[in-house]
Amino acid sequence: MSSDSKRPCPYCGGSEVFRSHRRGTMERYLLRAVGVRPFRCVNCDARFYGRRDSYGPTSQDVRAA
Repeated sequence: MSSDSKRPCPYCGGSEVFRSHRRGTMERYLLRAVGVRPFRCVNCDARFYGRRDSYGPTSQDVRAA
């Protein structure tokens, strides 16, 4: 699995961020339709959402609950 190193973690600022598996109906269908995908930080284990075509820190990254 390769790192999406251009996208820093919004929690800890770490650079070891990977795409995460989609969970549930909302993530599988709704988020795919609007172009959002989940990411997970290796350093702090935080999960967040980001646009699939954007890189770097953006206001479009959303922290997962």
